[in-house]
Amino acid sequence: MNILKKLSATFIYIKGATKKYYKRNKIWKLYQDVESYWKGVVADYFDGKCDFYELKPKQDLAGRSIIWQYWGQGIENVELPEVVQMCFRSVDKYKGNYEVIRLSDETVSHYLDLPDFVWEKRKNPAFNRTFFSDLLRLALLNTYGGVWLDATILLTDTLPVRFTKLDYFIYQRDYATSNKAYWENTDVYYWSWHPNHKVRTLNSIIFAKKGNAVISAMQNLILYYWKTQDRIINYFFFQILYNLLIETQFVNEKCVVVSDTIPHLLQAKMKYPDSSSITDEEILKASPIHKLAYFRDNRLKRLKLFYNKYI
Repeated sequence: MNILKKLSATFIYIKGATKKYYKRNKIWKLYQDVESYWKGVVADYFDGKCDFYELKPKQDLAGRSIIWQYWGQGIENVELPEVVQMCFRSVDKYKGNYEVIRLSDETVSHYLDLPDFVWEKRKNPAFNRTFFSDLLRLALLNTYGGVWLDATILLTDTLPVRFTKLDYFIYQRDYATSNKAYWENTDVYYWSWHPNHKVRTLNSIIFAKKGNAVISAMQNLILYYWKTQDRIINYFFFQILYNLLIETQFVNEKCVVVSDTIPHLLQAKMKYPDSSSITDEEILKASPIHKLAYFRDNRLKRLKLFYNKYI
């Protein structure tokens, strides 16, 4: 009987592992298809066959340090999700010497004149606010510089000075990370350290100097996509493009690698408290920047307890 139980358990384990293996391979194939698309576009761009967009600043922000944020509907007379409310308050509290500029669909034009095809493409439901924000962050950082923080970024202290001194900074996959299996089990689409996994960066937090070459190329290539395509090829098309660029065209310009697991520590604890052994104090020590999600129910309750204790 014990042997049968062991055989049954082994079968279930193998079946689960096999299913996960095929799922990962399917995901990797999708990502490789996206990379193949970008390879052709990137080659054309650096051969001078694609348009170069030099967006002009519409505001004089010289000498000012800006944190850029976006909430398409605007924040006035709108009931924001509780997570976003907490995140915005934390940014206001820990902005330090930065000025926070929160844009809406109506106020983007106060700072940028995006090409007409962008606004025309916004009528296509596929090009929603999520993907518009991918473009917007690049355009703002390329034109003005500063720091981009998604609306679901929580601060527990001021921004790290070392990141502000870099030409640009973005959290990336660190191959020295020791607990890879834990992260890979939380989100199969985002987390993996396998060479075939092309999503290796968190674009929710970006530091950049005005006119940085990597950010400029990203802006122009994403604009090309908006001009020529009628659908979003993959949710992570931004991240896959970035990975391709730093592996080919900008090998020497790649910023310092800081693990993108670090800003996810708090989110992981809110989602999976029973499988996270890290303490609140260790999370706070690891980073003042935390990428959250639109929590509900018990996860939101846990976040509120954390927020009320530490913010």
